Amino acid sequence: MRITQSMMSSSMMNNLQSNYRRLDKTQEQLMTQRRLNRPSDDPVGVSSALKYRAEISSTTQFNENVQDADSWMKFSDTVMTEATQIVQRLSELAVEGGTDTVPADARKNIAQEVDELYKQLVSLGNSQFKGKFIFNGERVNEQPYPDDPANQTYSLDQGEVEYQIGAGIYVGVNTNGDKIFGASGDPSGLFKVVDNLKQALLGDSTTGIQAAIPALQKSLENIITTQAEVGGKQNRLEFTLNRLDDLNLNYTSLQSKVEDVDMPSVISDLKTAESIYQASLDTMARIIRPSLMDFLR
Repeated sequence: MRITQSMMSSSMMNNLQSNYRRLDKTQEQLMTQRRLNRPSDDPVGVSSALKYRAEISSTTQFNENVQDADSWMKFSDTVMTEATQIVQRLSELAVEGGTDTVPADARKNIAQEVDELYKQLVSLGNSQFKGKFIFNGERVNEQPYPDDPANQTYSLDQGEVEYQIGAGIYVGVNTNGDKIFGASGDPSGLFKVVDNLKQALLGDSTTGIQAAIPALQKSLENIITTQAEVGGKQNRLEFTLNRLDDLNLNYTSLQSKVEDVDMPSVISDLKTAESIYQASLDTMARIIRPSLMDFLR
């Protein structure tokens, strides 16, 4: 077969273009520091990279959910701690006022403090986290307690506010107010016990005041038990958060192995590609003449 000048030129141009594409790809990888810049670079690797990205996105969202759930329960724990302190103070006032030697005027003064603590308990019952009432089940936009819940009826939602902390894994973050303050009309509920104590102090009833002491102790035990349940969930969230952090780190590492370049290797490939491309240019300059005049000299 006769080899013509045009055939030689076409072949060399094709090889030159191939060398240039190799150089361009290596330069792109070095500039972006990514091995995969388009699906055609490695279809199998792109599929794996997309899977890792999806896992990272999921674990990141679960991580945020865990942190938000933990914040909700920390707030609830703070509210219950304050309620515990108030009930403890009410018990001290009941013991102080329940002594026979305490005059009626002193009991009225104690009743004033009891009334302020009662109002504070109502305020705690209507506590909000990020604009959501924490003691009214799923009706987070509705205030659970009226201004005087001991003498006014109310109805709390029994639903559970849940956060997804894993694939198919949910955790309830809210605490039903009935566990802490008692249901509407319940004579052993905290609001009713405090109101009875106030009325007994104003009525100078030693028997009524002393009856409030064990009732307050029972309410205190209820709060502590409920607070312990919240603490158990917080411990679970802490372990879940650590696991999600480990998973996120693992998926990020796997993604990096698939997508990112090996810098020493790509620099070496770039130098090689540059040398090959330059050699191709030099070879063409020597073999292929630019015009017919070179053959007529």
